[in-house]
Amino acid sequence: MLKNLIARLIRKQEAMTGESADFMRDLYAGSPAGFWRFALFVPMSRHRGTLPLDAACAVRIAAVHAEDCGPCLQTVINLSLAAGARPEILRAAVEENLAAMGEETKLAFEFARLLSARDARSEDLRSAVERRWGKAGLAEIALAIASTRVFPTVKRAMGYAQACQRVVIAGEATNAASGEARAA
Repeated sequence: MLKNLIARLIRKQEAMTGESADFMRDLYAGSPAGFWRFALFVPMSRHRGTLPLDAACAVRIAAVHAEDCGPCLQTVINLSLAAGARPEILRAAVEENLAAMGEETKLAFEFARLLSARDARSEDLRSAVERRWGKAGLAEIALAIASTRVFPTVKRAMGYAQACQRVVIAGEATNAASGEARAA
């Protein structure tokens, strides 16, 4: 019975993300207790409260883009689209096209991008983020960055790291995979 529940949870995750969750199967096989703790963590990774949807999605893209250029980035895109984010904003975040973002989205994205890269310039944006969204906004960004980064780490550790891939948004390939936008 427990195996059936696990199989259903993993299939549900795959349906939601549009990506394989074989790493979760291996996580369960290697550490059932670890799997359950990971499963309890997943809802935190989807928390959204204060930030507008586009800004929240851009934050997650910035965070995961710093860690992964394959299925995890695509998963964030797929979940963002399912939540109702606009494809053009997601494309702008993946391609780091700040000019295509509104002021709020650009602020959240830049703060998250710099913070994810451990760039000291993130400190210059912290007060602007706090003025815009308060401590709640800072907390939401912090949780989004921290939780988004867990998935690529777990997948790499479990042997599911893949080469960079072109990200597809609403059926259209973007102009950048991880590293390409930064190199331009």
